[in-house]
Amino acid sequence: MNKDFKIPPKSPSLLTSEDELVKRLSCLVGCNFQLTGKTRTDGSNIRKLIANKLEEFLLPVPVSPDEFEIVPPKRKGIPKITREFIDTYIITSGNSYNLQVWNRIPASNTLLIKYETGESLKCKDVRFVFVRIDILKNIIASIIILTPDYIEKNFGIFGKPTIKHQLLISSKVRKSIYESDDKTLFYPDTKNLSYLIRHNYQPPKFNMVEEPEQREIFSIQLLKQIVADKLIGQKLESAATKNRGQALERKVLELLGYTTNESELLFGAFPDIRNQLLEVKVQDSPTVDLGKYSPEIEEIVIPNLKITTYDIRYLIALTNPETEIIEGIILAPGEKLGEVFSYVSDQSYKCQRSIPMKFFDKYYGKAVFNPD
Repeated sequence: MNKDFKIPPKSPSLLTSEDELVKRLSCLVGCNFQLTGKTRTDGSNIRKLIANKLEEFLLPVPVSPDEFEIVPPKRKGIPKITREFIDTYIITSGNSYNLQVWNRIPASNTLLIKYETGESLKCKDVRFVFVRIDILKNIIASIIILTPDYIEKNFGIFGKPTIKHQLLISSKVRKSIYESDDKTLFYPDTKNLSYLIRHNYQPPKFNMVEEPEQREIFSIQLLKQIVADKLIGQKLESAATKNRGQALERKVLELLGYTTNESELLFGAFPDIRNQLLEVKVQDSPTVDLGKYSPEIEEIVIPNLKITTYDIRYLIALTNPETEIIEGIILAPGEKLGEVFSYVSDQSYKCQRSIPMKFFDKYYGKAVFNPD
């Protein structure tokens, strides 16, 4: 496969439309294709076949090296045919096809490619090209192009992988925060919280560990005023990161108006300050450990208010590892973190979704996109 296919398009808007992809690939239906029985070899051969066919047409203009950034380390999760943001899969026989997607949450908003223009390509933008092989006739029986959203709506959500979630904050983003006027990267609350929050301060009526109540949850704008702005320049004295995290949490609780003392145990669950839907983190290295829950995957964490990981507010203190002084703050709801930072794992992982073979059977002899 031409190595230029590894280069992203100059802009997401330049990607060939799915309908046009169908037209360009439809001529492959009925063509001979001999399986070798070796999964990697067959996968590589079908990918080369798709790429060669696409190369017969005008491809999106490639982006210049200084105009974009591959967000995941080691290109993990980036689709193989990056120029058209396509991954290819071979379908053969059986009652169902077990789709396996490696190193990305398929229907998520997590960044994969970030452009200097502010544009981006995310996990949910990857197009899945399924190539059905008739193993009796050794021909390509059909080509079906599907989006992650279509797959989840029609066949159910992808299985959640068991991984240790981490957030990678690049030195470039950290530098931009330090150079900003208020040294804070800030995003407003989710729409889901709009009817639950209050914008004026009154001392908390409940304990930090108690369930949040409507109109008793401080808006994220208020959290910025009474907490984030006052943390800049403060020192977190402790040898261990865990202890620095606890020291930060106590400072935050004090600024919020909660009563605590040094001997009192902190909540230690998710989110840290449950009464205010606030998760508190300290970051003096490239990665932030997210623990059991990650906003990369939307999950309900407080059922009675339908609060999800997207709604939880994250306060991340960027500290100088030498002076232990807080030099910057990230304050954002979970749903925004993946739009700015990269989610990483310390190991490869896969998300899976079973698709009934009868779905593919319906389109034998055809090339289609997200069919009704």
